Order: sequence, then structure tokens, then C-alpha cells
Amino acid sequence: MNPDVPTGNTGEIVRDYYNYLYSHYLNQIAQKYYIHWDTLLWVALWIFVLVAIFYAYTRWQRSTHQSEEPYPVESYNGYIEESNGPIGTFLTIFFIGMFVWLVILTIMDLLHGQIY
Repeated sequence: MNPDVPTGNTGEIVRDYYNYLYSHYLNQIAQKYYIHWDTLLWVALWIFVLVAIFYAYTRWQRSTHQSEEPYPVESYNGYIEESNGPIGTFLTIFFIGMFVWLVILTIMDLLHGQIY
């Protein structure tokens, strides 16, 4: 029998026994972390630059090109009609919600690690 393992049935010995069993968890050094604010600011800057470029490009694209229907309405013998139109309100709100969820999940993963 291992001499380090406490034996007996008193309250103090039982407490020592459980402290021995869980000593791996009780004696761990607290993990220290540091947020590298300079890296975070660089990433935020590049995200801002890329979003600004994309926004400027889409505004330029919208102002220089005609707004015509990309695909005309198709009908086959009068029974099937297909059309491509603007995105509806629900889909816009859905995509905005998905993007916000993605940003929140990414920030939480960066701050707390990936939780399964």
C-alpha cells in the first residue's frame, strides 16, 4: 500500500484522503493569460479596412451599372414562371442575425477558448 495515501475513518482522515485523490486538480497552478491588445487592434483595423473597401466597391458598382433584372422572367408554355428579384425582409434579417451570431461566437471563442 502506498504510504502517501491516508487511511482511517475519522472526518479529518477522510478529508485528507479526498484531498489526496483530487490533489491533481487542487494543486494546479492557475492558468494565466494575457490579451494581446496590439494584435487585436491590428485585426480590427484590417477587418475595418476590408469592410470599407468592400462597401466602397459595392456602392461604386451600384452607381455605375444599370439596375436591370439579371435574369428575365421565364415561362414555359404558360405553366412555370421563374423570376429573380430583390432579397426579402425576412432573409435580410436572417443574414444579419447569422452574422451577429458569428461575431459573438468568434469573440467568445477568442476570449474563453472553444467550448464543446
